[in-house]
Amino acid sequence: MAPGWVRTELGGPNARLSIDEAIPGVASTIESVAGKGGLHYLDREGHTVRW
Repeated sequence: MAPGWVRTELGGPNARLSIDEAIPGVASTIESVAGKGGLHYLDREGHTVRW
């Protein structure tokens, strides 16, 4: 899961998203792929992240 640049200790004070802004997308994406097979690296909007 790639939640985006979130204002945390790791992301720092200049990050684009607050925790409250990032979490709903993360939770929705996790719910949308629950029970589906395979491994996926997704962002908080459900898009595949290249790595």
